[in-house]
Amino acid sequence: MEDEHAYPMSFSLKNRLILFLLIVISLILFGSAGYAAIKIYVEHEHVTFTDAIYFSVATISTLGHYPSGVGFKSTIGKWFTILYLIFGLAIIFGGVQTIIGPWLEMKIRRAERGWAKPIPKDAHIVICGYNEIANYLVKRLDVINIPYVIVDENPPLNIPHVRGNPIESRYLRDANVDRAVAVVSLMDNTSNALIALSTKRINPKINVISVLDENSNKEVLKKAGADVVISRADIISKYLNLWLRGNMREEGSRIQVRRMDVDKNLAGKKIADANLRKKLGTIIAVYRGKKLIVDPPANFVLKSGDTLIYLEGGAAS
Repeated sequence: MEDEHAYPMSFSLKNRLILFLLIVISLILFGSAGYAAIKIYVEHEHVTFTDAIYFSVATISTLGHYPSGVGFKSTIGKWFTILYLIFGLAIIFGGVQTIIGPWLEMKIRRAERGWAKPIPKDAHIVICGYNEIANYLVKRLDVINIPYVIVDENPPLNIPHVRGNPIESRYLRDANVDRAVAVVSLMDNTSNALIALSTKRINPKINVISVLDENSNKEVLKKAGADVVISRADIISKYLNLWLRGNMREEGSRIQVRRMDVDKNLAGKKIADANLRKKLGTIIAVYRGKKLIVDPPANFVLKSGDTLIYLEGGAAS
């Protein structure tokens, strides 16, 4: 599917070129008319059509070389040349950038679509936002062979994706959300609410899972249409618990992944100084804002608002 929304300007490349050529022709005619007027009425010299066109082209192309009798002798003529040169260069270089820039962007995005896997058409999961959690989720979905598509402004190129802000319903439509089975929203709380509203309008029967930063906004997301609301720390803990159950031997079954929010008593302390490894267990990650810090060192300084992810328990002796 051609991503029509990726190009904000409606003109095609052909129309842009035609418009640019018309502007350049108008610029040349303007310079020629000004040249002829100054030569005839100020310098009182005879002017040919060829000389006038030559002056305009030589000036805006920065050649700066005129045959004998073509250049100006008067002060007015010289100032006209200076202003015409500045104005002409601005139009020429600005026009080239306006045409070439979007054209190159279009080529790059088309190439990206060629590299990426095709977007699933139905019975898939739409993941809004790409971060550490999305990366975990993608790996899990690959293992159990469930199709998915990422909607993000900077998605990875080697997986099915739609490039765009998922709070805009057009990008959700490009991801075939109307035929998807679920949407997992991994943005900030406000964006998650907007995504839930847009998704339910497009597909009222779809399941919307919103991952939030703070549990205090859970009811807001529920009212916006989210069917399941879970905190970022909880989803990481559940993923790690699943990993442990699948990879630990029977004697390690007592090990569980737990989480704990850092309060003011721990804020500013290093993990080693707070003796957390002895009190809690093995610290495997710290969730700070939207960033997951895996295997933090002993001298890692905790901040208020951090969430500790740690292993509790141990193998039977």
